[in-house]
Amino acid sequence: MKPTMTLSLKRVNIGAPLLALAASLWLGVTLSPGLAAAETSNVKQLLEMTGGRRVKAVWNQGPQQSMKVMLLDTKAGNIQELPMPGGSAPLLTQDGRWVVISTGKAPNERKVVVYDIESKKTIETPAGPGNNLLAVWTDPKTKRTWVYVNDSGDKGEGWDVPAGKIYRFPVDKPAERELFWERTSSHIYLMFSADGTRACFEPSWGNIGQLKLAFDGKGKVDQDKSEYKPYGGGCFPSMAPDNSYRVFRLEGDHKAISMCDADGANPRPVDVTGCLTAEQKTKGRNTWITRWSTDPRYITLVAPAGDDAQIHMGRLDEGATKFEAWVRVSAEKGSQCWQSHAWIEPARSPSR
Repeated sequence: MKPTMTLSLKRVNIGAPLLALAASLWLGVTLSPGLAAAETSNVKQLLEMTGGRRVKAVWNQGPQQSMKVMLLDTKAGNIQELPMPGGSAPLLTQDGRWVVISTGKAPNERKVVVYDIESKKTIETPAGPGNNLLAVWTDPKTKRTWVYVNDSGDKGEGWDVPAGKIYRFPVDKPAERELFWERTSSHIYLMFSADGTRACFEPSWGNIGQLKLAFDGKGKVDQDKSEYKPYGGGCFPSMAPDNSYRVFRLEGDHKAISMCDADGANPRPVDVTGCLTAEQKTKGRNTWITRWSTDPRYITLVAPAGDDAQIHMGRLDEGATKFEAWVRVSAEKGSQCWQSHAWIEPARSPSR
């Protein structure tokens, strides 16, 4: 990718260091000593794309046997490795404070690790079965953040693990574990709407499911009154983090997501190849591991799929019909990237 003095949101380019430095000062970014030009350019363009709203993005990088957890924080202005070795599928809580992962491959080695970005403190759950991380969700009524897990069995993180019951616990009190759901299996890529009444997940390989959840007076799921429905084929399902109840899944060619409004209405393909270079498109490269962020306008994904994969963030239009802009999140050079998740600072209301 050639250096350029023109910063385009359609594709990340590595700007000249002086230009990136000047732009970062204009945007109020504090740069770390020796910050790579690529990271500076990424931070600047992310802030441009979000209108100056702070972004935190986490992802896995490196060989599957020894993946690292990486964090880009536009406030810090750089990419750093978090002290969570061997962690997989990192998630950010709705307030952007915590990074949650699960580690260990064998059932008796699984444990959830929670890292506080601001204080740099770590909370670890006891190792053992039933600690395969699925999701995080913050209850808008109680403001309590919940971590959702299930038992991945002896296959570890296999795509088609026939795992069962879902449990949950408060992010800061892992000992307060309770049963959440036990009517379906697997549950990989579990994700909730903002109000927690809808969820999507992959109950079996290549199939997507949706839950309409009913709650009792104590705030626990009433499984008898809740409803599960198959959604269709595809992979990497993602539920909108607001209350639009939109769901998307990555289509079979991995070049578009299939977007639906609430209850499967208005299905439409949305192209996700805008983050690929012209050369990558010519060679038939595609994308992988799509995921909605904490803001309904932004998603992250891997592109191109393969051993040179990097993390990109895209911004949807208001109607979720197309992507308006793309920015590369990870540094251009480096090991293969895997699953990712992003937190976007909430937009302020006009009165604030």
